Amino acid sequence: MTPTPPTLSQEQRVEASRLAVANRRRRAEVKRRVKSGELSLEELFALAAHEECVAQMRAYDLISALPAIGEVKAERIMKSASIAKTRRIRGLGPKQRAELFRALVR
Repeated sequence: MTPTPPTLSQEQRVEASRLAVANRRRRAEVKRRVKSGELSLEELFALAAHEECVAQMRAYDLISALPAIGEVKAERIMKSASIAKTRRIRGLGPKQRAELFRALVR
């Protein structure tokens, strides 16, 4: 038997929606800063340690947002680091992080 989601009041649904929008905007801002070079990979991982919405970003989205990295190169990097395309930043192990730094930091 599958569990049913909790019943939420109208105010709870509105608050959850507001929070989801704020989190999406924050992740978009972080990706923009990464793409512009304003935020380094090290700084992003430090930020993810303190901000839950950043830690929830998919590693693939982070890698493909880096300057000069497109979708094909991001997939190649993910494969070489043994990272699933659906893995989130918080779920990366020390070896996977080390492999990312090795592949991305020039």
